[in-house]
Amino acid sequence: MGRVEALGPDTEGPKIGERVVVAAVPAVPGPHVAGTWQECLVADTRRLLPVPDRLSDSSACQLAVNPLTALLLVTRELDVQPGERLLQTAAGSTVGRLVIQLSRHLGIRMIDVVRRRGAVEEIKAFGGDEVICTEDEDLLQRVAETAGPAGVRKAIDCVAGPVGAQVFQALAPRGEVVVYGALSTHRQTDPAALTIPLQARSVIYETKAVRGFWLNRWFGTASPEDALHALSQVRSLVADEVLSIPQGQPFPLERFAEAISLAETPARGAKPLFVFEDDRDKDDR
Repeated sequence: MGRVEALGPDTEGPKIGERVVVAAVPAVPGPHVAGTWQECLVADTRRLLPVPDRLSDSSACQLAVNPLTALLLVTRELDVQPGERLLQTAAGSTVGRLVIQLSRHLGIRMIDVVRRRGAVEEIKAFGGDEVICTEDEDLLQRVAETAGPAGVRKAIDCVAGPVGAQVFQALAPRGEVVVYGALSTHRQTDPAALTIPLQARSVIYETKAVRGFWLNRWFGTASPEDALHALSQVRSLVADEVLSIPQGQPFPLERFAEAISLAETPARGAKPLFVFEDDRDKDDR
């Protein structure tokens, strides 16, 4: 998130000095993107989204990552309809909590999976409908009890490994799981934790499906207009307080090593945000 410093010749766009979010996510496939770890960048005005005054810098600069991921998973990748059930792992993660908020807003019934008993009450207090703890509960049995004869046909997984396999197994026939993360292995260095063992019978006879989602690849295939439309939807949801983004922890770029160390810490809490101070506004990000 930053302020418009200047407009190119014959360029129409936001006003000079206006706060904007730039969708400068490295796209795969796509041309090289300079990124945002810098004081100034040249951006396509078609990828600039104005930021309303009621949005903080911290919330604005996170719009194009976790909140956008949650929206795309629920409404685009799986097209979950009101009244349908959605099963998700890592419910206590930032994306997981955003999915809970969005599902409550859309009338979707959630089945949330966590790994710690202490997280169950946290998720219920946050608005989770049904919470399963893999520490001391059988995921398959609890999903069957919760979903009943109709079962659940849509799921998102951010864990992979054996838990991802259990989610796939718990789906009803013709069910689909979208995998968008692998939290079962830090930095994705453990091959066993990255593997999701699937039963061929479920794939063949129950025609279940598993596929992946990566935000960078979505940006590489979406048109600038589509990307900006999705981002504007997220902006409205956050501005209207349907979605709540945890405040980040600001760091000057000179402390990048400390910021990266925090980002690499499991269960770190607040996300590190690089801040480039400006004479006009000391909170420009």
